[in-house]
Amino acid sequence: MSYENPQVPHEVNVSRESVLAEFLRLVVGLALVVLTVSAVLYFAGGALARFVPYSAEQRWVGDRVLAPVEPAQDVVDAAVVEPYLQQLADDLARHMDLPGGMRPVVHWSDEAVPNAFATLGGHIVVTRGLCTRMPSENALAMVLAHELAHLHERDPISAVGGSATLALAMVLLGGSVDEFVPHVAHAVQLGYSRRAERHADELAVDAVIAKYGHAGGAAAVFEVLADYAGAAKGTVPTLLSTHPADEDRVSRLKSAALGWDSARQPLRPLRVKCGRR
Repeated sequence: MSYENPQVPHEVNVSRESVLAEFLRLVVGLALVVLTVSAVLYFAGGALARFVPYSAEQRWVGDRVLAPVEPAQDVVDAAVVEPYLQQLADDLARHMDLPGGMRPVVHWSDEAVPNAFATLGGHIVVTRGLCTRMPSENALAMVLAHELAHLHERDPISAVGGSATLALAMVLLGGSVDEFVPHVAHAVQLGYSRRAERHADELAVDAVIAKYGHAGGAAAVFEVLADYAGAAKGTVPTLLSTHPADEDRVSRLKSAALGWDSARQPLRPLRVKCGRR
């Protein structure tokens, strides 16, 4: 009796796809997993960060402004403009239910790009480029109220919480702490979601109406910024970074001013000159 090895089917352990196609499919799958995990970590970290007591946030930050502030070239400008901005913010804050113990501190930055943003510890930065372009105090108040609304909602610490969670995960996977710390500090300047921006607009309009009795001039803020962004074709202000001054946004702000009589309730001019333009 003789024995012979059976014929082995040629299709065993042979892929019907090319090796490159399989590799690309694995890469895409891995990328989707990484993106999904990153998104979960970011949003979970941001949500949990909102529960951090403001007093703890303030103790950690202190007087530091975790954002770039361009020193004033003219000391007289800073001595006049900053107190004016601070007083206006204080007036608006009285109409907003800010976290207990929070007194926002406004900083004037001698930067030509029109911008404004809220950062950790209740700090708000307003640039010369924005202040000089505001057509009225009402428009400037809308900007400040918008940033106060972000503080009200704890958006800055939420943004940092999400970034910090991702950074911590990367460090645990073998990254460097020094490499990710700057990204955490910079997170509050990257803008917020459209939902957060819309809610900040709504709270800001309420505060402006409470102060002036109307929302006239509010829409002008984003019309001015949109004009700048269109002409500059470069740096886009944070106020427009995630929620552009589209027709819907401007329309909503104009709708908030319906019934406003400009003859009976004229817009207030800026009480100080915000430095050179």
